[in-house]
Amino acid sequence: MHTGVDEDGFIHSQTVTPGNVRDSQERDHLLLRDESALYADAAYSSQDTRDKLKEHGIGDQVQRKGYRNNPLSEADKIRNAEIAVTRGGGERPFATYKWHFKLARTRLMGLAKNTTLFGLAAMAANIKKGAVFLGLYGLPN
Repeated sequence: MHTGVDEDGFIHSQTVTPGNVRDSQERDHLLLRDESALYADAAYSSQDTRDKLKEHGIGDQVQRKGYRNNPLSEADKIRNAEIAVTRGGGERPFATYKWHFKLARTRLMGLAKNTTLFGLAAMAANIKKGAVFLGLYGLPN
């Protein structure tokens, strides 16, 4: 499951793939291309990602990762810690799926069925979050 979330935590895009598909392979499916910045974990850290973000004018807030014989610098460790605060909001939908909808694992056979199930879960999560926002902020004028 790969999920794109906006700054308020609403799910705007989602893909369901086999387990052998890396997160970075789904990056282009999750970007709306109107984002001001991409906050993502180190799985998305690559020169290709940085080039794509620059091409679309999207700020690079992707966590850096170390490589063999090239560990993370102290500056990158500090940068990752600062990014983690905001990036953590992108993990909330997975917590919602696991705790509220009991979807810690896929329950069905086949991508189409699981895409439908997690699509419904995403809609329910957005409705739940929308109800909270409505209670906190009311209707816009």
